[in-house]
Amino acid sequence: VQGVRRLARAGGPQLGDAAGVVERVLVQLAVDPQQAPAHLDAVAAVGTDLDLPAMLRRIVAAAAQLVDARYAALGVLDESGTELAEFITVGLSDEEVRAIGHLPKGHGILGMLIVDKEPLRLRDLTKHPDSYGFPANHPPMASFLGVPLRVRDEVFGNLYLTDKASGETFTAEDELLVVGLAVAAGVAIENARLHNRVQEAAIVEDRERIARDLHDTVIQRLFATGLSLQGAIRKAEVPEVAERIEAAVEDLDLTVKHIRTAIFGLESSRGRTVNGTRAEVMSLCREAAGPLGF
Repeated sequence: VQGVRRLARAGGPQLGDAAGVVERVLVQLAVDPQQAPAHLDAVAAVGTDLDLPAMLRRIVAAAAQLVDARYAALGVLDESGTELAEFITVGLSDEEVRAIGHLPKGHGILGMLIVDKEPLRLRDLTKHPDSYGFPANHPPMASFLGVPLRVRDEVFGNLYLTDKASGETFTAEDELLVVGLAVAAGVAIENARLHNRVQEAAIVEDRERIARDLHDTVIQRLFATGLSLQGAIRKAEVPEVAERIEAAVEDLDLTVKHIRTAIFGLESSRGRTVNGTRAEVMSLCREAAGPLGF
């Protein structure tokens, strides 16, 4: 705990907020040491994968195991931050998920967490005034614990846990442990996002390098070879040889055109020229080629 305090003082307000949560978790673990192995295992499991979908499922499973919840879910917010774009569940079979039908979009109690962005514990969620009725084929649920999942100051989504198997309701200690897990999960998610951005940047850089090499090296050499062959046509004494050289020049010209199209394709794949003027002109040419006959 003292080490966390020193880290918070050195790291500024953002780290201080996260360190405050971690400190409270450490204090709770000191009061109840039996929780320590499960909590540490949960935190460790979250950070073992850089694949974001796998990471999210690990978070849900770790949270459910940590507080002995029969059901758990992670709702990922859309870009506007007002509705759920994804809903990852643990505790429901594939058949049960299919039978329920449409996944929640973030109304009722789930919507409260999106708006308030604060932890919420309920003894019986069905008795809350903002509770919506469960859809058909939905298993009955009573006790509820919801915790926002933050990535620094941004709320990435919410953890939802229901039906504590070993008790009537989730405790304040359960909430504290899940909040601590959410802090670690937020760091892990940001790390996974950064890893994905680095990979995307590397792919874009490779495409730019390939396009540059094709334009500056390959096309220029083909063009120079074509010019050289055109000069050789005039010196060809046999007509058949001259025709074959001329055909080779035409093939080189066609190859250059294909390479240029490939270069534009590489640039379009970066997402900056997909709807550009050239793409629209090429589309119109393809549409007109048939009716015009050439």
